Amino acid sequence: LQAFLQMCNLPVRVICRANAEYMSPSGKFPFIHVGNQVVSELGPIVQFVKAKGHSLSDGLDEVQKAEMKAYMELVNNMLLTAELYLQWCDDVTVEEITYPRYGSPYPWPLNRILSYQKQWEVRRKMKAIGWAGKTLEQVLEDVDQCCHALSQRLGTQPYFFNKQPTELDALVFGHLFTILTTQLITDELSEKVKNYSNLTAFCRRIEQQYFEGHEKESSATAAHSSKRSLLR
Repeated sequence: LQAFLQMCNLPVRVICRANAEYMSPSGKFPFIHVGNQVVSELGPIVQFVKAKGHSLSDGLDEVQKAEMKAYMELVNNMLLTAELYLQWCDDVTVEEITYPRYGSPYPWPLNRILSYQKQWEVRRKMKAIGWAGKTLEQVLEDVDQCCHALSQRLGTQPYFFNKQPTELDALVFGHLFTILTTQLITDELSEKVKNYSNLTAFCRRIEQQYFEGHEKESSATAAHSSKRSLLR
């Protein structure tokens, strides 16, 4: 979402809240608060911003727009689901990373109760879409296939369509940047992305163009950015 708004050249202020998940109308991230309106999830936010006169894909023809939407569905179905699987269905990651991180804003026993509740919710979703029985190796293979498809579509271009970013570029950057910079028990997930040099170069390019310098307005945010930078 931050990448999308930066690409639209729209001002945004990020505020950290422990209860952000419960402030979202759909219970999902991301969400924005504009005036007296709260809009959640990237798709509805893109439509909301478009209604205000800002769109990244107006220059695409109908065939390109359909292709863009197909790749966005691929990212949501594969990368997002794989991230959720690793966070909530891999037992070692759950115990050592997810439980402490997710429950950190809350005192015991609320931290455990909310973590168990979230895990149950995610695992129910995994069962519904047929991912509950997958092994970690199968999930990593799905990620690799998704990255391969994205890498082929990107090729040597700076962005997925033409020379200007679209909503797809913002979505892919958000997921790949998170995978590359989030510390987990192993590096297996990030290594799948690093196997595709044009995807890592794509992430570095967007980070340089849309984030370096912008986050220096806040010293706290700048410190956070330096820790997560891909360019160190």
